[in-house]
Amino acid sequence: MVEVKRKPNESVGSLLRRFNRFVQQSGVLIKAKKSQHREKKQTERKEKNAAIMGLHLSELRRKLEKLGKYDEDTFDEEKRKMKQKLDL
Repeated sequence: MVEVKRKPNESVGSLLRRFNRFVQQSGVLIKAKKSQHREKKQTERKEKNAAIMGLHLSELRRKLEKLGKYDEDTFDEEKRKMKQKLDL
């Protein structure tokens, strides 16, 4: 918990600014926002499929770069074909 005590002759505005700065630096707000929504863990099967797809995509990217045909449209088209072929 962040605690800020008012200094003598300190205005309320500067006290609030100092408090906000301490809150930002402590990371309390970030932790609270992260814990607000819990994400479900992927199933083991989905994790494996994602890893396999990642390996294939990096290989595809390297292949297209070597051929000199790498751009977003070509990559997306090849990616779509690969997903159909691998049935992922």
